[in-house]
Amino acid sequence: MTTRVEIVNDFLAINVKVGSTIQQIVEASGSALPFGCRDGECGTCIVEVVQGMEFLSEKTDKEIKVLKESCAGLCTTNTRLSCQMKIAKPNGVVRLKY
Repeated sequence: MTTRVEIVNDFLAINVKVGSTIQQIVEASGSALPFGCRDGECGTCIVEVVQGMEFLSEKTDKEIKVLKESCAGLCTTNTRLSCQMKIAKPNGVVRLKY
């Protein structure tokens, strides 16, 4: 059982298993989505979840802290750090924009 992850900027779509991280998906697909520290500290990999938030893991405390610091009040509830997200449920579509 998989979930389809689409990266709008790159016109990429890939079916992935539950538990996969968005970072793993991006690196395997050849997307140009940038990563810095890969540990949720720098805010380089901020994305907007255009569709499918319900198929992703909850925000971590680290993610919430970094988003507050990085966005200067411009983040929405759909703003996430892609290095901190995992696919949490199958049979869905997650659409990301960076």
